Amino acid sequence: MYAAFILRMGSQVLSAILGGLAVFCLCYAAWLPDPELVENLLFKALLSGGAATVIVYCQRRYLDR
Repeated sequence: MYAAFILRMGSQVLSAILGGLAVFCLCYAAWLPDPELVENLLFKALLSGGAATVIVYCQRRYLDR
């Protein structure tokens, strides 16, 4: 019971951090004039946003029963 609680809290914290990183990358990429850096930030936003989505999906599917 405690392990599921700790896993749930850890996954929520990790998804929040990754989601915040995705939003930061998207917002920061809107202000930069360098195309290579913008491309890198958009790719990082895609990766971190996708990872946060997978974590939330797995949490809702397997931990919230």
